[in-house]
Amino acid sequence: MMEELKNLRHDSVRRFLERWYGVGRVGDTVAFPEMSGIPRELVEWHEAAASTGVDVTFQDYPIAPAELTRSGDGMIVFWVENQNGYYWAFDPDLAEHQVFVKESASDVWRDTGVTLDRFLLHCTVHEAIVGAESKFSAVVPESALQGALAAFSALPFSPPANDSPSARLLCSANALARVAPPPVGYAPEGQRSWMLTIATVSGADVQEYRKDLESYNPTEVGRPQPIEVPIDDLPF
Repeated sequence: MMEELKNLRHDSVRRFLERWYGVGRVGDTVAFPEMSGIPRELVEWHEAAASTGVDVTFQDYPIAPAELTRSGDGMIVFWVENQNGYYWAFDPDLAEHQVFVKESASDVWRDTGVTLDRFLLHCTVHEAIVGAESKFSAVVPESALQGALAAFSALPFSPPANDSPSARLLCSANALARVAPPPVGYAPEGQRSWMLTIATVSGADVQEYRKDLESYNPTEVGRPQPIEVPIDDLPF
């Protein structure tokens, strides 16, 4: 298993990025504005991301360090949903660095109950799945899901405000998985199904996981089969 994701430490983001994208290099200096209250966790995330030499976000995105500002309500927005529907922020006056979220149509910040370091690691893992070159997605009946995830264990992340409450992330020794309700129109009628996406680290063969779904016998009368979903149609 990916130990850095199962047992969270201050360097979990860096260790995961090195596992997923390769050993880091000495990156360019990340310039933050001259203001108090920028948490160590955020500084280290940007430094670790820069050290990979590649993009590590593909859907939602961080505010560039040089553009971080404290708004009139005292909050510093650091992460934005790709449609600008949700914003995540922290209060630099709070020592615990809790993450707050608000929707674009609201002025109310809600405490997510998640600390900044855990939030950033969660986002990093999710974005790695989104941007992975080696991955596949399928709509899998619930009866087959446990077998398809036999090599995986759940990660300790709660879904963010812009995701389904039942979405979850998992990992194996060389892959990440996301399980969530399928998009409207994809689930076969009359049976509970899940959208399963599996992405592998560079050099790992995604067929190792795809074959577990293909071996689920679709020809047996009355037995549902997984439906492969084109990557371009993914809802995340």
